[in-house]
Amino acid sequence: MKFSERKYLYGIFGLGLLLRIFLLNSRSIQYDDAFSILLSSRSLAEIVAGTAADTMPPLYYFLLHFWGMVNSQLWWLRLLSVLLNMASIYLLFSLVAKLTDTRSALWATFLAAISPLQIYHAQDLRMYALLACCQLAYIWFFSRIWLIQSSEKKFLVFYWAGLVISGALAMYSHNLAGFILVAPNLFLLFKRKWRLLVQLCIAQIFIGLLAAPWLMMVPGQVAKIQGAFWTPRPGIVEVLQALVLFTASLPLPGIWFAIALVLSLQILVIVILELVRSKGGRDGVLFLAVMGLTPPVLLFALSYLMRPVFVPRGFLISGFMYAGLAGYVIAQGWKKKIGVFIMGSFIAASLISLPYQQMFREFPRSPFSEAVTMLEEEMQPGDRLIHDNKLSAFPFLVYSPDIQQMFLADEAGSHNDTLAYPSQEAMQLFPEPDIVQAADGAGRIYFVVFTRAIEEYQELEGIEHPQLHWLDEKYQRTERVVFNDLEVYTFER
Repeated sequence: MKFSERKYLYGIFGLGLLLRIFLLNSRSIQYDDAFSILLSSRSLAEIVAGTAADTMPPLYYFLLHFWGMVNSQLWWLRLLSVLLNMASIYLLFSLVAKLTDTRSALWATFLAAISPLQIYHAQDLRMYALLACCQLAYIWFFSRIWLIQSSEKKFLVFYWAGLVISGALAMYSHNLAGFILVAPNLFLLFKRKWRLLVQLCIAQIFIGLLAAPWLMMVPGQVAKIQGAFWTPRPGIVEVLQALVLFTASLPLPGIWFAIALVLSLQILVIVILELVRSKGGRDGVLFLAVMGLTPPVLLFALSYLMRPVFVPRGFLISGFMYAGLAGYVIAQGWKKKIGVFIMGSFIAASLISLPYQQMFREFPRSPFSEAVTMLEEEMQPGDRLIHDNKLSAFPFLVYSPDIQQMFLADEAGSHNDTLAYPSQEAMQLFPEPDIVQAADGAGRIYFVVFTRAIEEYQELEGIEHPQLHWLDEKYQRTERVVFNDLEVYTFER
C-alpha cells in the first residue's frame, strides 16, 4: 500500500474512532445494556447459568466480566464494543482490498466509519459488535484460503485454524451466527469449487464440535426463543426499514425519515445497476454480495418458518458487506461522477441521522440517570421505589445500585415475559408478583412507569393503568414528574 493510501486509512480510522467515542459516557443506557452489565458482574458460573436460560451465548458476558474488572464506569464498558467495531472496520478494509483493490477498500472503510448503524452498535453494551467482528474474521480467513497464492501456501494451516476458531467464537457470541457460516458454502456451490467445499464442510464440523457445549443447550431454548422475539413477520415495511438502516438510522422524525428513505433507495438502485454493468472484479464482487445477502434472506425465511427474527442487528455483517460493494462502485464510478453522488448521499444520510441518534432520549433509552438523580435527593429511609416492569428497573440499578427498589413481574406467558427464573437467580434480582405485595403498607411510594405503558392500556383495553389505579385507591397522589416518556409518581398514605 502506498504511503498516501496509508495516510488516508489512518485518517479514516481516526474519524471512525472519534465518532464512536463522542458522547460515549452520556448516551443513556437501555434495558439490554443494563442486563449485560448486571449479568457480567456476576461470577463465570452464574453467567453460564444466566445465559443458559436466556437466548444468547455467554462469550460477550465473559469478555465484559473481565473488561469490567479494570474499570466499571460506563464509558469504559462501552469501549470494549468500540474496539471490536474498529477491528471489524480494519478487517473490512483488508477483505475488500484483497477482493477488489485498495481504492475500493478505502471507500468501503470510510462508509463503515460514518455508518450510523455501525456507530450505534459500537456504543452498545451488547454482543453485536463481537458477533460482527467474529463473522468478518471468519469471512476474511475464508477469502485467504479461496484466493491463496503460491507464496502464501505456508500460511494455509494458519488460515484454516483461524477460520475454525473465528467460526466457533461467532457461535459463542450469538445464536444467529450460523447464518453467515454457511454463506461461503453457497458461494462455492455457485462457483462449483467442489474440493474446497468439502474442505470447508470438514472445517465446519470442527466448528460444530467446538461449539457443542453451547449447542446442546439450544434445543431447550427453542421455546424461549419463539416467545422472546416480539417483532412482526417481515413485510415490505420491515425490508425498507432494514435498507434505511444500512445508510441512515431509525427512528427519524417527520421529513427527515422521508429524506433518508429516498437517499437509501437511490443508493441501493445505483449500486445494483453499477455492479451489473461492472466488468472487473467479478468474483470479488459476487463474493461480497453472497456474504451480504445470505443472512437477511435466511432470517427472512426463518421468520415465516418459526418466529419473526428479521432484525437488522442480527445481520450487522451485511452492513459491512454493503459498504464493501458500495465502496467498489464509488471507486469505479468516481470519474463518471456516479461515485461522487453515492458518496455524497451516504454522507448526507449520516449527517441527518447521527445528531438525532446520539441525542435520542426516549424509550428504550429514556433519561434514567436524571430520574435517578432526583430520587437520590428526595427519597428518605422507609420510602419505597417500585418499577412497573424490569425495563426501567435494570437501568436504575446500574445508575444507582444503592437505592432500594423493586419491580413488578411480567405477565406470565406474554412476549414481555423474557427474564427466566435461572437468570433471576444468577443476578439475584427477583420481581414482585403484584403491586399489593410490592407496596406492603409503605408510607410513601415512588412509582416509575413509561408513558407508553399508560397509553397502551388506554388505547388497547380502554382502562386506566391497573397499578396506577390501585395506588390511587389506596394512596394519595402528591406529585408526577415526567422525564420525556418516563414518569415518576409519588404516593403517600
